[in-house]
Amino acid sequence: MKKTAVLLLGLSIGALQSFGFVPPLTLVFKTCYEGRKPQPTETVFRHQVTLRTGEVLNIEEKLAEIGGKTYLTFRSPTYGEVGATWNRGLYAFGSDRKISSKSQAFVSFFTLQSSDRFRDVLLDENFLRRDQFEQYRTGFVPQGDPATWDIKAGYIVHPLVFFSKAPAGFAIVAAGSDDLRARKAVFFDKEKMVVSRFEWREGNQTTAWNFQNFKKVAGDGTYPFELSFALEDKEIIKTGVVSRQYLKGKTRSQWLERFSSLSKNPLNPQMEEALKLLLSYR
Repeated sequence: MKKTAVLLLGLSIGALQSFGFVPPLTLVFKTCYEGRKPQPTETVFRHQVTLRTGEVLNIEEKLAEIGGKTYLTFRSPTYGEVGATWNRGLYAFGSDRKISSKSQAFVSFFTLQSSDRFRDVLLDENFLRRDQFEQYRTGFVPQGDPATWDIKAGYIVHPLVFFSKAPAGFAIVAAGSDDLRARKAVFFDKEKMVVSRFEWREGNQTTAWNFQNFKKVAGDGTYPFELSFALEDKEIIKTGVVSRQYLKGKTRSQWLERFSSLSKNPLNPQMEEALKLLLSYR
């Protein structure tokens, strides 16, 4: 297919302007979720959370999607282990403590098996606009000899879908609005087409989850194995993905049994402070 050169604008992290053909978002989302299966999953993370006092807390997290529900366990060598459920951005702990998040994007990326459902989450949170999935102008149908196609006239250039530089490298970026002082954007690694950054822009400050070191998991999709979180331009969390697996049969029942036990544990105040930082945008 003939490629169209389009001037693409940079985003808030100071990207260089560049020319290039931006793949349609329908293809990006399909590739992002390629290989995933509709089965219960577990993702294990190890976080280093820097508290406001400067103390660094190490937390192991197990995030599981089982039967359409999302379960989490958190373990600190110092403050013990607790369990929580997640629903629409609200984390509920067995001790009747709740922590709310400003976004569902992070958890949805790791737990959903459908790219359409993930797309809808990002649309609902204004990371995207529905019209950004329209590829051709009304009435344009590319068929017959490709040499006769007038792609330049028929292809829709979306000004808020462009290439940009991200911590993991060049990315395809979609932004939900053109307001530079208050907008959200999602980045996809240019080569892997997997999410590489969720970004929130508020005034002169930027908050973001960054994903990198992408690997294909055998029998599953492609995931980032190194993550970091910057709150208002200050990095406070470094994360590694330890493992990713499907939960089947006995493994699934054992997981739920252990969760049931942990969900009764009280939430230590120091642990709660760290979890509020960890969970605030995910």
